[in-house]
Amino acid sequence: MMLSPFAKSCPTSSALQDGTESSTRSGRFAWRALGIAAAAMVMQGCTMVYKTTGDILVNFGRGEMTPYVLTYDDLGMACATGEGFTPFLTSFEAVGSKPNRLSVLMNTMAATCSDAMAIEEELRYLRAMNRGDVTEAQDARSAQKRWAQLSAKRQYEAYQRTVKQYGEVETLDDCPRLRQDFDEIVFMTGLLSGVQSLLNDAASDVSQGIPRDIAAKVERAAQCLDNEKWWGVPRGIRASLWNILPMIAPDNVDAMAELRQAAQLGFDSGVRLSSTLYVISAYSTGNDEEVRNGLRDFAQNADNLNPDYAMMDAIGGFMLLGISDRLWTEATGKRTPFGGLGTFWDDRSSDESINIDDLL
Repeated sequence: MMLSPFAKSCPTSSALQDGTESSTRSGRFAWRALGIAAAAMVMQGCTMVYKTTGDILVNFGRGEMTPYVLTYDDLGMACATGEGFTPFLTSFEAVGSKPNRLSVLMNTMAATCSDAMAIEEELRYLRAMNRGDVTEAQDARSAQKRWAQLSAKRQYEAYQRTVKQYGEVETLDDCPRLRQDFDEIVFMTGLLSGVQSLLNDAASDVSQGIPRDIAAKVERAAQCLDNEKWWGVPRGIRASLWNILPMIAPDNVDAMAELRQAAQLGFDSGVRLSSTLYVISAYSTGNDEEVRNGLRDFAQNADNLNPDYAMMDAIGGFMLLGISDRLWTEATGKRTPFGGLGTFWDDRSSDESINIDDLL
């Protein structure tokens, strides 16, 4: 029988064994390669799904959640939202979403939690000092610094996210293109957080090492915002920094006069945040008379507030209540009486009466 030219002789048993093993190895390799390819496709598909989810969350947060949260005057809600939502939101950055702007707001709100705790520990410190309890005072001061350190970290993160989104402002030609009110609010919030991060870093013995030149950068960047539109806050930011750091102030400027004008614009606009800057600046420089005037004015202008920005006003009030509590505790050992913001222990009233609840 003639053999086909393509026919091969039958393999030996050894050859058959080698061929089987080779075929098996080839099959295993093929299945492994196929599995890896399938896993890669699944992972790529998951990444696409996650990015889409992140983009939806970011867009929802910008268009719906932020305007809604800004109408709240419940700082506990803001605090919980900031602490609970920030890690979840920023995790989507790993799959390509861009949460920078929302992260500025979330970190700022989260900082109200640690700020509140820092104030409580400072009040505990002051009460201990009034009693002469050195050990308690030292413990409270250590706890205060820990909370201040956390606030500084969160606020600096908010500032850094602002810079990442909008860039540094070296001159007015560098002002970012703020397309929407949302961008302007985020930019302004980031600048305020930058200033606050410096104050909290100082309160925690410069534990975070936040660069001091933030103050000059914020002062320049605040010029990019419309002062009339945003309740006097941009001018208030600049004037408060001029008052605290005279070396960056323009020649012949009266920082406190500028702060008073900014505060009045805030009262007229129904958002008293610029008044908060006025009091914080006066408190930082030890100007007790201006602090008292600012607290009284803030309390007396509590009517006709803008409901669309209740959260911004509430944050300002929270900061000023903290200053008032410090003053009251230093003088009397107890915080500001309930509903007593803008009043002082040495005020004289012709109809003073004793409330039995105050004795309990």
